[in-house]
Amino acid sequence: MKLTVLKIEKIVDGENKIIFPVLIQSGNCNYLVDCGYEETYEELKSELDSVGVGVEDLTGVIITHDDYDHLGGLPFLKHENPSLKIYCGEYEKDSVSGIIKSERLIQAELLHQNIPAEYKDWSINFIQKLNSIQRLSADEGLSDMEVLEKGIVVVHTPGHTKGHISLFCPELKTLIAGDALVIENGEFNIANPSYTLDMESAVKSIEKIQRLSPNKIICYHGGVLESDISNMLRALLNKYTS
Repeated sequence: MKLTVLKIEKIVDGENKIIFPVLIQSGNCNYLVDCGYEETYEELKSELDSVGVGVEDLTGVIITHDDYDHLGGLPFLKHENPSLKIYCGEYEKDSVSGIIKSERLIQAELLHQNIPAEYKDWSINFIQKLNSIQRLSADEGLSDMEVLEKGIVVVHTPGHTKGHISLFCPELKTLIAGDALVIENGEFNIANPSYTLDMESAVKSIEKIQRLSPNKIICYHGGVLESDISNMLRALLNKYTS
């Protein structure tokens, strides 16, 4: 089992975006966890090439949750590798597949109704971005504590969205957190607390992560932390429960 953290940085919609997809190599299988924005697809390919893995070598893509910065590159990957399998949490399989509207889009449309005038243009652009996602049918919805591959355990970590999943690799004591956690200024936080769909569930997900006792956590926004994890998680829980 080998985990490679990919770093992608690019100006998207006038903002400098830095994201950290993860390549999981297990036996003959190569799984990519999240695949970035539509605009960062070439950078994603370059990062994969730099570690000797082409798009055609990928077994599957695991989407931690339905948001445009996590699945925007999916149509391009599928176009270059038609046999690529698409995985996501079982609760978001229908939205990832485009059968129902995503939670994030529903939230954005509701917020737009009461957003201050100076933010209306930003809100409209965000809604358009969410609507523009090209949807592809997910092959499999993953359930809590399901073993996807030897050494890869699915962990349902709702809060940011109801179907958010993280991935735990017990032999490496490493958690791939997606947006269940972010790293800001060297510390953990909940991703966009004001836009988190269910804060109570988000806190319970942190408690669940804590019980796994990871020695290393990889966050899609912020990168990697691998020291003092237990105390940092405890501090985050105190922040939101005290």
